Formats: sequence, structure tokens, C-alpha cells
Amino acid sequence: MKKLTAAAVTNAIQEKSEEARKSALFEVKSLKKDLLNLEKILSSKKCILEDPAFDIVHGAFEVFRHTEVICQNVKLQEQIDNSLEKASFKDFLDSKGARLLKKPEGWHWISPSGEMHYLGASNDTQTAAETLESLLSNKKAPAKKPAAKKKAAKKNTEGASSEPAAKSSKKKADQSSDNPEAAAQA
Repeated sequence: MKKLTAAAVTNAIQEKSEEARKSALFEVKSLKKDLLNLEKILSSKKCILEDPAFDIVHGAFEVFRHTEVICQNVKLQEQIDNSLEKASFKDFLDSKGARLLKKPEGWHWISPSGEMHYLGASNDTQTAAETLESLLSNKKAPAKKPAAKKKAAKKNTEGASSEPAAKSSKKKADQSSDNPEAAAQA
């Protein structure tokens, strides 16, 4: 429901921004005409002014007004997007059972095994949601089969490392005959 309302408001804001953009472009074009007309009048020998300065000032003010509307609408749209993002983080936290506690302060989540996890500060829902997501992804990861790795490791060690193992045992034997105390420690 929140997203539908926000989408309707965003569409209305975009329509108003588009209207303001078109109006500003129209005013810029008419301001150009007024400036060219003023330039012709001032460059001619017959300098008869019929109050063109008012049209120029009025056109410039209209351009300012329309561009200000566009800038405000952009800021408003960014605020709506940020609010929706924060709301989606809060909805995610609520759906997974996280709670905003007063003591200890901040977002906390109690795992099914009974462990309490601190997720983040009370005003930082994004960090809390990301922390909870990482905790959940770590818990839900399927257990890897260590037996398959051990078999592959045995195959590698049998063929490739039999020669170095023989050398190391020969070195140990040489060391034990040279130094009986080191052999006793090993």
C-alpha cells in the first residue's frame, strides 16, 4: 500500500516537474526574443523604448519560479525514495522478528537457538537490516560435505607428497642420531 501511494505521488510530482520545465523553456525563448528586440532598439539611432525592461524582468522571474519548482520537486522525490527505502528496511526487520529495544538500546534479534544479536543503532535501520540479512544467510547456508574433501585430499597426498614425506622422515632420523635430546622431544 505504501509503495502504491508513493508511486502515485511520485508520478504527480514528475508531471508537475515536466509542466514547469516546459513553461521555463517557453519563458526562456520569449526572454531571448525580448532581449533581441531590446538589442535592436538600443543599437538603432531611433532609441524609442516602449517599456521592454518590464517584459525582460518578468520573463526572468518566471524562469526562476519554474526552475525553483523543478528543484523542489527533485528534492521531494529524493526524500520520498529515502523514506520508502527506510520503510522497506524496517518492514524487513519486523518480518524477521527483530525488535527495537530501549535497554540495551538499538535493534536486536533473537535467533531460534536463543542467542541475542545486536544489529545496529536505533536510528540506523539500513545497517541493522544488512546485519540481520548476513546473520540469516550464515545460518541458512547448507552444511558442506567434509568427507568428499578428505577423499580428494588423500588422493592428492598419496601421489604427490609421498616423496617429500620420505625425505622428511629421513631428516628426522638423521637429526635423532645427531642429537638424541631433540629426538626425545619430537
